[in-house]
Amino acid sequence: MYPTAEVPGSVDLPADATYWMPKRSELGDEGIGFFRDVWTIIDVPPRDARELIALERRLATAVSEAAETAEDFDRLARIVELGLDDGDDADISPSERASLEPVLYDMPPLDSLELGVAGLALALGAVGMIPAASCRGHCTGRAWSPRPVVYVATTKYRAQALAELIGPTGCRFGIDTARPDFLVVAGRSIEDTMALANAVLAARKSFVQPRSARSGGQSLPATQEPLF
Repeated sequence: MYPTAEVPGSVDLPADATYWMPKRSELGDEGIGFFRDVWTIIDVPPRDARELIALERRLATAVSEAAETAEDFDRLARIVELGLDDGDDADISPSERASLEPVLYDMPPLDSLELGVAGLALALGAVGMIPAASCRGHCTGRAWSPRPVVYVATTKYRAQALAELIGPTGCRFGIDTARPDFLVVAGRSIEDTMALANAVLAARKSFVQPRSARSGGQSLPATQEPLF
């Protein structure tokens, strides 16, 4: 089972989106947007994103099969995300541990990102966007989102390319008034955000804006300029 939650927003881009992108000089090790416990994710090689997405799907499937409730999923996903070695005294039963054994690592397997949004964050980073923060959604604890969500900085062109993919996955766009410069992408469950991650990578060429479109229609070589 995958926990689900109502997702507000629309398949259309928000009218008040700013399409802000930071300059390269504004990027540091601690990310953008003044979120806690984040870091900058840029220039992601598509191959790296693809490999992580495949691993994420394996982990998510294993956790969903072991979990009977949303609370179980939350607990087991956290264990899988952090990694678990033989000496850890984690909140996991012997039967759960046996079920998850093939996907239990002794180090965080998703680059310390959360299950179900790690792949989407890297996919967006692979097409020139900058993910600022992500959360898989939590039903317990002091989570800042009850649903899977990724905050992303993007140009309008790339946001429009993303809008072509978002509807069929069940994801939606939104704007957080506390951080209005970011486009918010949310799903009902991590099934939605994982589906969108695959769709983004499959259509990554659509995120590259031809130079002729940026130069008022003049005929120029269709090469990609620097992202920042």
